[in-house]
Amino acid sequence: MKFSKSLKLLLKIAISAAALYYVITSIDLMEIWGMMISANPIFLIVGLLFYTASQVAASFRLKKLFEFVPIPVSTVVNIKLYWLGLFYNLFLPGGVGGDGYKIWFIRKWYKTEVKRIFGAVLSDRISGLTIIVIMLCFLVPFFDYALPFKRWVWIAIPFVAMAYFFFLHLFNRSLRLAFFPVMLWAMLVQGLQMICAYFILLSIDAPLDGYILAYLFLFFVSAIAGSLPITLGGIGAREFVFMWGAQYLGIDVSSAIALSLLFYASSALTALPGAIFTIKPSAMLNHGVVSPE
Repeated sequence: MKFSKSLKLLLKIAISAAALYYVITSIDLMEIWGMMISANPIFLIVGLLFYTASQVAASFRLKKLFEFVPIPVSTVVNIKLYWLGLFYNLFLPGGVGGDGYKIWFIRKWYKTEVKRIFGAVLSDRISGLTIIVIMLCFLVPFFDYALPFKRWVWIAIPFVAMAYFFFLHLFNRSLRLAFFPVMLWAMLVQGLQMICAYFILLSIDAPLDGYILAYLFLFFVSAIAGSLPITLGGIGAREFVFMWGAQYLGIDVSSAIALSLLFYASSALTALPGAIFTIKPSAMLNHGVVSPE
């Protein structure tokens, strides 16, 4: 078991390293570095605030799913647990991970079946990906590119939403009642992150005339690539998508890579406070919950 986990971790590190090496050797690194260090700090701070707000909204999305399991997690505990998860996911991607810790914590302190907790946590992740796919389907028809079936892509939107509803039905039928509120929270999360990306682009003075949709399209595609469990926390995958996508769509490659790196920096800064709860998680996260020990 330990050997298998170690092998998977090594493979992820190797894929991330290979992807980063390919990107770094294919771009003008000094130009990108210059764009980043000369970025407008006001726009960066505004973008950071929008990203932080998106994570608060994401914690409420997860809480809504917990309510329908049901798991009586308070709002304060849920936000702290979510932030601890952000820290683990970003800074310890090869370990237990934030989602794994959430499942362990809820099972220990709230005496809930692992399958039901796992269903809620996984449904939270899938809801975000569902909205991203819906947003991609929404953006495609507006592109000035000769993409196949682009006029008909909108037809896929209700089917994507229905697929998520069916997913909830499979894991826990009670979660079906959370479908509409969770989808609304997920839309808010992705909308706030889209605004964050827009302000990052403004901060580096990226050429946006006629290309803003292309940047946002790549932003969402890179989010999907970064969520795939083939790299170390999505490192390398996002940059690879931005580089190739920028070349295909005809947008500035340096601006696209700078957006990817600065967005990652925003996520890292936002997740950093979660380190506080790693000192003594049980004491800091528990309020009004009787210890099982």
